[in-house]
Amino acid sequence: MGESIHITTTYNQHDGSLITDKGTTIALGGEKDTVAPYELLLGGLSYCLFKTFESIAEKMQVEYVGMDIDIVGVKRDDKVAMLETVTLKVDAKGIKEEQKGKFSKAFEVSTRYCSVFNTLAKIAEMKWDINFQ
Repeated sequence: MGESIHITTTYNQHDGSLITDKGTTIALGGEKDTVAPYELLLGGLSYCLFKTFESIAEKMQVEYVGMDIDIVGVKRDDKVAMLETVTLKVDAKGIKEEQKGKFSKAFEVSTRYCSVFNTLAKIAEMKWDINFQ
């Protein structure tokens, strides 16, 4: 059996908290200083992609300083408003010209191995683009 992941959530009438086993608490809701469900989902996508990329980039010996990932999810106009498209804009930082191809390849491979990306790809069109800074 694989790794077990556990969280606890508590709710009042309008908002709540997500608590991890590490003791991290995230305020849930639609108001200031809280996180909404799709924000959590897209945040999970971003971090899963980054951690997958980090592992692959190390194996491929990709040299980079960092990256920013901007994600926009667009919902369908249905009663059940699932995601229709997810667009990722990656700003790659500190990439030498000769490393750009390796960085792009490592990110492309990351989209194949990131479980959150693949889960969302079953319901939404996934698009991504890399901008080298």
